[in-house]
Amino acid sequence: MSDEPKRDLPARRVERRLIKIAGAALRENSANPERIGCPDPSAVEAAVRRRLNFPGLVDVVDHIATCAPCFEQYNRQRQRLRIRNAGTAMLGCVVLLVLGFLWLHGPAKGPNYKEPIAKQVSAPVLIATLDYRSWTADRSDQPRPRPTEPPHLTRARLDLTIMLPIGTEDGGFTVQFRTSTNESVAEATGTATWDGTAEALKIRTDLRDVPAGRYNVAIQSRNSSVRLYPLVLE
Repeated sequence: MSDEPKRDLPARRVERRLIKIAGAALRENSANPERIGCPDPSAVEAAVRRRLNFPGLVDVVDHIATCAPCFEQYNRQRQRLRIRNAGTAMLGCVVLLVLGFLWLHGPAKGPNYKEPIAKQVSAPVLIATLDYRSWTADRSDQPRPRPTEPPHLTRARLDLTIMLPIGTEDGGFTVQFRTSTNESVAEATGTATWDGTAEALKIRTDLRDVPAGRYNVAIQSRNSSVRLYPLVLE
C-alpha cells in the first residue's frame, strides 16, 4: 500500500499520515542518538502549543523536523496535549449536563413553602361564646365546683367571647388553654368590659391543632391570680 496522502481525506487524517511518513524517514536518516543541538523540552513544548512569540521558534521547528528523538518527543507531547484538551472538554460537558438536570428536575421552591400559609389564611374565623357566668371563679390551687356540664367549643380559628362571672373587673387578661397536666396548648390576650348583661372578655385564638378533649381555661389579669374554668374541645 502506498504511503502517499490520498485525495479527499479529512485534514486530521492527512496530518497523521504525513507525521507517520516523516517519522519513519527521520528514524532512518536522522537518528541523532547523541542529541546534538537538541533544544530544551520547553522549546519543544512551545512548538507543540504553537507559541509564536517563543524566541527562536522557527529554528526549533526546523530542528524537530530533522531530529528523530526531538520529533518523537514532539509527537508524545502533542498526543498528551490532545488527550488533556479532550478530557477538559468532556468534563465541561458533564458539568453542563449535571447543572441542566438539576435545573430541570431539582426541588421546586416557592409553591411548596407558600401552600401551608395559604391554607392557614384561607381558613374561616368562627364567632363563638363561652359562658362562665354561672361558674364560681375559683383560684387555681383550690377545688372547683361543677354546677353544670362544661361548655363545648369547636376547634377552629375563633373570635371568642368569654362571659365571666359577675364581680370580675374590667381590664386586660391573659387566656391559656391548658391540659389536665397544666400544660398550655394555646394562649391569647384580650380586654374584658361590661356589655350591659355580663363581663365579656374578647380574644382571637386558633385551636385547629389542639387535640379534642377536656381542658381548663386559665384566665388571669395583671392584678389577680389565675382562675380556671372547664372546657371540652371537639
